[in-house]
Amino acid sequence: MEQAALIVPVVWLAVLSPGADFAMVSRNSCLYGRQAGLAVSTGIAIACWFHVAYAILGIALIERTFPHAFGLIRMLGAAYLIYMGVSMVLRRRAAEPDAAGPPATFSARGVVTGLLTNGLNPKTSIFVISIYSQALGPDAPLRQQIAWGLFISLSHLAWFALVSSYLSKPGVRAFVLRRQILFNRAIGVVLMLFGTMLLYVNQPGGML
Repeated sequence: MEQAALIVPVVWLAVLSPGADFAMVSRNSCLYGRQAGLAVSTGIAIACWFHVAYAILGIALIERTFPHAFGLIRMLGAAYLIYMGVSMVLRRRAAEPDAAGPPATFSARGVVTGLLTNGLNPKTSIFVISIYSQALGPDAPLRQQIAWGLFISLSHLAWFALVSSYLSKPGVRAFVLRRQILFNRAIGVVLMLFGTMLLYVNQPGGML
């Protein structure tokens, strides 16, 4: 009970805090509709298991076997966010859906977007590692570790499904679609800033 009282608030605070996941879900929900946002949300929830897997397997073991693994993940994550940000800033209005057109459907492309955004996100990596190393500890039963992994994944899915449902409402979507270029550029700049920050903290003098 004490363990749950500690882990549950920490998980939800981490899930609710703004970041690249929120930016990507927001953009797809507003521009393409609820199903597109849910596809990205599903990819994010699945990607959580990537972080949970290496937390369960043991950080020390992975670092001994692949000493540069986490540094590489952070670099790839930074590069991906910068690439997506630049793409959004440069994207023209003609490439976006018409406000009068039907919303996009649930697609594998949206799921992959969510997988890459969260799977390469050091914020989620550090958060999951902290939960498993500090709150759970290495001696926690495997069944318990998997159960908390499921809670983390479903928490992400539940929150971003709510975000998708709200931001894809006709009024909200119409408002954003009338300002597609500005919206794309704002989200793009946010993603580029996240990516640039990740590149900085991966330098020898950085924070991570």
